[in-house]
Amino acid sequence: MFGLDLRLPGSLTWLAESGTGPTGRPVELSVGTEADSEWLGDATPISDERTEDGAVLFQIARGERGYGFSGPRYGTAVVSPEASHVWGAPGDGGMEDWQRFLVAQVLPFAAVLRGLEVFHASAVAIDGDAVAFLGPSGAGKTSIAIALCRLGASFLTDDVLAIERDGERLLGHPGAPVAGIASEEVERLRSRRSLDDATVLSSGPREAVVRVRPQRDPVPLKAIFVLDRRPEAPPEPRFEPVIEPQVLLSATFNLVLLDGPRLEALLDVCSLAAGGMVERVVVGREVDASTLAEALAERIGAPG
Repeated sequence: MFGLDLRLPGSLTWLAESGTGPTGRPVELSVGTEADSEWLGDATPISDERTEDGAVLFQIARGERGYGFSGPRYGTAVVSPEASHVWGAPGDGGMEDWQRFLVAQVLPFAAVLRGLEVFHASAVAIDGDAVAFLGPSGAGKTSIAIALCRLGASFLTDDVLAIERDGERLLGHPGAPVAGIASEEVERLRSRRSLDDATVLSSGPREAVVRVRPQRDPVPLKAIFVLDRRPEAPPEPRFEPVIEPQVLLSATFNLVLLDGPRLEALLDVCSLAAGGMVERVVVGREVDASTLAEALAERIGAPG
């Protein structure tokens, strides 16, 4: 997943059914090993994520042993300098929150260290091509991806898309076999009997994490849609070409590692992506995921 060949311990139940194909980038995961608190203390902080009230959500530090991630709720994780090993232990939130942290932050970071680019995007595979969705939190990226899967697409990734250059094309790699769905969408799916509660791994006030079966192999990136929900937008989605280069540049998931080689690789990936189909989807806030998925399927000529 994320373009990495993960060797997983049995305790990582969220990731056990990834089933993605080999990539030649092995990563060994160890769980239950406390990251050395003395090492974390001596490392140099490079990122500090906090909640709206100023509480520490998680921090990233750089040291001789690699990169350390730590947060009271999530616990600790250390990524070796070459991202061949990841080890750590859960925090106050237990194994469930540690796995969420691993999928949302740590493994995407490792993918960047291994030479891939990572976008903050959800994606599906349609007729052997990847279609990605960018947008702010709450725009409905994951809900639209799942709605497209009901129309025949294959789920590729939720929230984090790892991209690899392959000659003159870009490949989108499968992500983790889980997806976070907004609570209101969960209730709507339940009312339509489109959600099997056996697949729900955790449930909170804002979202539920459900198990999905992602595409096994990477697929060429065909299109990127930028979701732009506006209260004054018409009920029918409007598609506009994206011409601002900063839209793709700002979509990168990781702004901590921006040395010369990384920045050059990011610009290269964005340039290739801009040569394909990149469109903004202007749509009202009340348009549901199923309606928008049907419009997107028609736009890209998908069956169904």
